[in-house]
Amino acid sequence: MPTSTFFRLPEEKRQRLLDAAWAEFTQVRYVDVSINKIIRQARIPRGSFYQYFTDKEELFYYLLGEMRKYFARVLEDVLREKKGDLFAMPLAAFDRFVRRGGSADQELMRCIQIMRRNQGMDVRWMEDGERRLLPRAMEEQVDTAGLRSGERSFLEHIFFLLMGALICAVMTTLQKPESWEEQREMLCQRVDIVRQGSLARPVSCPGAQ
Repeated sequence: MPTSTFFRLPEEKRQRLLDAAWAEFTQVRYVDVSINKIIRQARIPRGSFYQYFTDKEELFYYLLGEMRKYFARVLEDVLREKKGDLFAMPLAAFDRFVRRGGSADQELMRCIQIMRRNQGMDVRWMEDGERRLLPRAMEEQVDTAGLRSGERSFLEHIFFLLMGALICAVMTTLQKPESWEEQREMLCQRVDIVRQGSLARPVSCPGAQ
């Protein structure tokens, strides 16, 4: 967590430092990130940097935390727009994150660049402080009418499956922009399978209580 000094910085100076940090972390692997390059780009003294962050690890996880909050806010907004319909959220989020022609949300591109630069990176940073995959603020918005269960664990399973389908559609579209319509339709189909199930007569998993 940054020091209180960082949060007291003028907005322009704080943003300049964050922009420089994003530029460095998205261009090279974490192990190759240079604090010297960041402070040179941000035009701040080296000593000042260490008044804000202990080291580059603290800076890195602050950036990831801000990214997680951003994605959570987008999904919360979409879910609110869809009046709590968890199954309507993936398609609306897809339209937010990638547009016909392949242009993409800036934060999404930063996330992808960091993941590509650091293959095998622990993705648990996507969980919130309560170790939730589905943030509490989103869970409270979900309309559970018609669902088999409204329990958090059940909602998290649905959320996990829907996010998997969304991520697959987004990543494929970014690699092949011409497939935007195809991926959008495929996402609709996958969401419908999650909504409806794939068996005519649902059965429990072997060993389930």
